Amino acid sequence: MPTSMSTSHNRKRLALDLIGQLEEEVEINPLDNVSWTKLIKQVLAKDKEEQVRLVFEKYLSIFKFDGAQWYNYINYELNRGEFQKVQQLFPRCLTTTPNVELCRLYVSYVRRVNDVITGGEKARGIVIQAFEFAVARVGIDINSSDLWLDYIEFLKFWTPAASWEQQQKVDLIRKVYKRCLSIPTEKIETMWSTYTKWENDINTATASKFIAEKSTSFMEARSWNTEWHNITQLLKREIIPFGITNDKDSMVSNQMKLWFNWIELEKENKLNLKEAASVRQRIEYVYKQSISALPFVPEIWFRFNKFLLSNNEEANLSNCIEQTEEALKLNDHSFLLSFQLSELYEKDNSFNQASTTLNNLIDVYIKDDNLVVEKIEKILEEKKINQVSNGDNEDMQESTFNGEKDNDDDDDEEESVKNSQAQKILNRFTEEESDHLIELQEKHEELSKLITLIYTKLMIMSKRAEGMKESRTVFKQARKNYKSLGYQLFTEHALMEYYADRQKNADNIFKLAMKNYSTNGEFLLSYLNYLVLTNAVESIKVFFESAVTNLLKEITQEKESLNNTLDLYQTKSKTKNIEQNQYYMKKIIKKYVRFASNYLDIDTVKSLENRYEQFFPDDDPLELFADRYKSDSFDVISKYDLGKQVTSENVDPDLNRDSKRRKIESSLDNYTPEAESLPVHDEISQKPAVEVNQHGFVGNTVYNLLQILPNAGYFGPPPEHVFNTGKLVELFSNLPDIPDNL
Repeated sequence: MPTSMSTSHNRKRLALDLIGQLEEEVEINPLDNVSWTKLIKQVLAKDKEEQVRLVFEKYLSIFKFDGAQWYNYINYELNRGEFQKVQQLFPRCLTTTPNVELCRLYVSYVRRVNDVITGGEKARGIVIQAFEFAVARVGIDINSSDLWLDYIEFLKFWTPAASWEQQQKVDLIRKVYKRCLSIPTEKIETMWSTYTKWENDINTATASKFIAEKSTSFMEARSWNTEWHNITQLLKREIIPFGITNDKDSMVSNQMKLWFNWIELEKENKLNLKEAASVRQRIEYVYKQSISALPFVPEIWFRFNKFLLSNNEEANLSNCIEQTEEALKLNDHSFLLSFQLSELYEKDNSFNQASTTLNNLIDVYIKDDNLVVEKIEKILEEKKINQVSNGDNEDMQESTFNGEKDNDDDDDEEESVKNSQAQKILNRFTEEESDHLIELQEKHEELSKLITLIYTKLMIMSKRAEGMKESRTVFKQARKNYKSLGYQLFTEHALMEYYADRQKNADNIFKLAMKNYSTNGEFLLSYLNYLVLTNAVESIKVFFESAVTNLLKEITQEKESLNNTLDLYQTKSKTKNIEQNQYYMKKIIKKYVRFASNYLDIDTVKSLENRYEQFFPDDDPLELFADRYKSDSFDVISKYDLGKQVTSENVDPDLNRDSKRRKIESSLDNYTPEAESLPVHDEISQKPAVEVNQHGFVGNTVYNLLQILPNAGYFGPPPEHVFNTGKLVELFSNLPDIPDNL
């Protein structure tokens, strides 16, 4: 009873202490954005200042690009009049987090502490500087309409004391209108109507002149706005708290496509910006917005870095390094970002940091592997304990039962007991338990391959940057640090030694690997490939016999064990091992048959084929024969004599794949100012023909024309309207006919 009451009390306390629960969750997983968001809402509701600040500081140290939470944090301090803290917070976020609402909050704060009524010209000048800073940071954002309107309303609120100040005010407002009306924003139509009314209110005589000057850029911006909405429907600009590997509903992949659509639109420069720097600024701005919304997608960070480096590698290298470091804080398992950062450090001649980056990635995966191994050992240990607790009774029953048998059966009984004891731990697994254990072991094998791969890339990088001596150090350290290392590290290091003209070292490395991987078919095949590469004919013969013997012995033992067990786990595990060993045994024999066919004699070939048929009687000997006569790119017998549809093993699968997206992404990565003058292939024009008539009876030509034409409100008699309808009709009716041959 007391225990039950205690448990109930703990559950009640935990249920009430929601903040404590959330704090534990983010402590266990600091990248759990959903839990962080809930925690921030809870501490804001509690309104304990120090607790609120502590939570915000911890969160923003990880998600420093989250403009929405920077806004909440600063607004919290502003509501308490903590201006000194606010002054310290704004510099930390404004330069790194391009967020419209955050910039509006900054301007609001500046206006709050610089009252233009009491501060006069000095205060007004400071506020104008704040507005200029804000529009320089986020004025090109499609959601920046309110910021521009705030700026214009502030200028209109100014009451000049002299006539020259009045003209200065008009000029300032007109300049701001000119800038914002050339930028495609959500409220550009409203801003245009407000502007034309303002010009007519100022001076009817000059209104049409100023309006006409701005109409071209306005129409380009309005047309761009329409196209942007068409290609970015359902785009989400708030944080999506998971990455592509957890994208069950394809939300992340769909959002990525929309962001890439936007970037491609910017690259095409349909606003006809004259300066390449302005185009780059807009592309860079969209990339920054995309990594804010998709912080757990390494591809976005990678492509942003590649874009920056393609424009000015020397100037942007340190910026890309810093940015990728931040990206890895959010994506510590990312191979893409770790390898990119390592190369950036290498380019910067910072070899220690490059090594540290890859070692950090190794540590991350070793930690994961240790957890998996612990789970495996725990399951086996629990089975062992259960076996011990039940074993005495079973043994006693078995002894009693066997005691009734004749003495002639003693030998069989002894053998049976041995087999039973050897499988005591495993013979109690249910199908569900065996599947789970196999799944864990496969995960362990996968992680060991990943860790081996990273060590291999670290070794290669060390050789490339600092020479063979350093690569040997990595090779030695890897074998010391990680006991489940794969054979690939040995193979790669041996080849490095070989291509460094140290074949003896390479031979010794393969011999060393044979001590650990003598029954690993994949390793044995790679060893055979190496011997063929070095043309060591006698060594090939000796090795081949050793490899086949080892695999055959392993297969035989596994089959015998399989026949003596009823355990589901062992059945599945051993069946898998047998199939793998048979597969690589076939590959090894076929490889040697090919070698013998090309460089030895026909008797050796026939002898090998006979052995293959003995080992694998169910295989078709014709296929073994045909294998000798196919090239790397063509299987003539299968195609012309057997009538089979064959594809080359060496053909790049990308050649047969729809490459539309790859082309788009390639153009994003390789954008240069010089490319602006080149013809651009619009992605929209590559869409399937079925979309051509999607607008009903209106053809594409008419539809595209209607998209870019101003709406009907701009046509009519001057000066109230931008376009004179009568003159336009006269112009179109007098256009010359276009010859048919054009």
